[in-house]
Amino acid sequence: MKKSLCFLMFSLLLLSVPVYSASASVYEDEYEPNNSAANAYDIGLWKYKTISATIHSPEDQDFYKFYATKGEQLAVHLKNIPTGTDYDLALLKDTYGYPAVNSSERTGTQNEIIRFDVPETGKYIAAVKSKNGTYDGWGFYRLEFIDRMKSGTYTARLSPSAISSPGKGTVSPTAVVNLANVSAIPDGAAVKSVSGEGTISPSLGNTFREVLNKEEGVWHTTVSGGTLFPDIKLENGLPVKTTWNARYYSLAWSSSTWRSPQLKINYQYDQTYGW
Repeated sequence: MKKSLCFLMFSLLLLSVPVYSASASVYEDEYEPNNSAANAYDIGLWKYKTISATIHSPEDQDFYKFYATKGEQLAVHLKNIPTGTDYDLALLKDTYGYPAVNSSERTGTQNEIIRFDVPETGKYIAAVKSKNGTYDGWGFYRLEFIDRMKSGTYTARLSPSAISSPGKGTVSPTAVVNLANVSAIPDGAAVKSVSGEGTISPSLGNTFREVLNKEEGVWHTTVSGGTLFPDIKLENGLPVKTTWNARYYSLAWSSSTWRSPQLKINYQYDQTYGW
């Protein structure tokens, strides 16, 4: 009886241990089979999804279907490409013929990235392929879907710390700030809006603040008594990291001073800039 029981337990133990062939050198990940656009693995909504998977043969290709909404701005990022391989990234539309949308084909194990501003709501397909047949059946790549556009605010103090106008429409001297090397502002940041902060006193009415972005070279003006420059918008494509000039004038017949002139700049940036 004891021998029978021992034999039964040993048999169950053998069944519980994975069996590998002597030639086993690959790992078929949980997303297989997904070797064609027609057989793409559906991840649903793209936001914040991350995939770890392998290319396990020279012919293996991995296709992932996702849903995106018009106007969304995402990046598909392929990284952790195994040493000794060369994988590329492609983006397709999930429609008849699977037309190509974009691709990233850097050399070797460099990360691949596709930035995508969604033109219409629907399904799309990201594809990971070996460029030259190289692969690592146990080397996991990482595929990320990134919500890439972020927003921020920076308040810049201008110099000098006070500028004055004698009134009667006479423009004040210019106050300046150079933001080109400010590390707190992300590279590639684009202006969404600007307001001129600080106090102009005495308050005389019919007072207008003006600002100039060096890269554009155009003076923008507030409404009377206002601080916001209404014609500065994201669509202008103005860079934040440049030199800014500010000044003001008043139509009143008395002098005034703009103390602690500042520019409050709201901006948008792509967190994958430079990737």
